[in-house]
Amino acid sequence: MPNVLPAPKEALARALAMMVAANGRIDVKELDVLDTLGAFGRVGVSRERFIDIACDCVAEVGAYLCDRSWLSVDHVRYLNTLLDAVTDTQDRLLLCRLAAAVITADGQVSQDERLVYDHALARWRIRQSDVSRAILADPVN
Repeated sequence: MPNVLPAPKEALARALAMMVAANGRIDVKELDVLDTLGAFGRVGVSRERFIDIACDCVAEVGAYLCDRSWLSVDHVRYLNTLLDAVTDTQDRLLLCRLAAAVITADGQVSQDERLVYDHALARWRIRQSDVSRAILADPVN
């Protein structure tokens, strides 16, 4: 698994793309939800560039998360690299808010999506109640 350091300007997009790629595919419903929330502009990339980044994430790790019910050490390292590149607390909360919308877009949360989302919350020390408040406070609902 490559040790990819995201370009600073794409750090938010790359972390969110990993949430989309967690279940090993890019679902149109997830992209539509992100469109509705204006997510691509909020993370600083076009929809097309976001899809390219998400495809990279699927190729690098997403398809392999489905193999087990826990994150391997290599996956944790990869995720931590993506997550640690996002240093601003408000950006982290925004990403968790957007990720919550992504993982529920198709009406069910897969084990892989839950693993990645929960890891992000734990890594960034963000509580689910913080995410709920961010969703309620988001002017784009």
